[in-house]
Amino acid sequence: MIPPSNGIPPGMAADTSHSDAPSPYPQAPWNLHGHALISAWRVPLADLPQQAPGDARVVTLGRHAICTTVWTAYEPGGTLVYNELLFATAVRHAGLLAPACTVGPIWVDDEAAAEGGRKLWGIPKRIGHFEPLRALGAPGEPAALTQASLIAEGRPAASVHFRPGPRLAVPLRFAVWTVQDGPAGLIRTRCTLRGTLRFGTAHWRLAEDGPLGFLARRQPVASAWLERMSMSFGV
Repeated sequence: MIPPSNGIPPGMAADTSHSDAPSPYPQAPWNLHGHALISAWRVPLADLPQQAPGDARVVTLGRHAICTTVWTAYEPGGTLVYNELLFATAVRHAGLLAPACTVGPIWVDDEAAAEGGRKLWGIPKRIGHFEPLRALGAPGEPAALTQASLIAEGRPAASVHFRPGPRLAVPLRFAVWTVQDGPAGLIRTRCTLRGTLRFGTAHWRLAEDGPLGFLARRQPVASAWLERMSMSFGV
């Protein structure tokens, strides 16, 4: 049986002792809009920055984990407006038939997004400073090449350049779960995602002594741009 996806671990009651106090972050679900750059990676198990939480198991291909980086710009019209970069590892967990992942490291540039992610879903969001990921232009235009960068802990941590390939719109409608450590056990949260994929080439530069240094000498196996993105988290 799939447990509730409101960010409360199974068997743990919601804390209502301060129900009259204003929350510093929006309550679930968060309905977000924008665009994202998604890259898929094969990472040696020994290089992963975190292990699978609880009794979840890392999805492996040989001696490698299947991982993603997602660089997102959430735009006006949704629950919050902010920028985000995350690294996630594919995992399996009993009772989940849909794809699942464990998130971390992750950075955002909004305090409400950071605290809400930590408190609601156990996602270890930290504050970073972004050059935002701007929307792509039409194929053949200069704006069709986009880039972004992140400063974390006071120093450059990551940057990326993305060039889309031939325009081939691939509609995406997808559900995924996050599986995270929580104060009373695992927190499993469902996310639904819609948009249109455009495949292309992403060139990443990652500081070897930075928080994503384990990816510094690698390039992704595939990358895609997700445009007209609509996401609901905690549904």
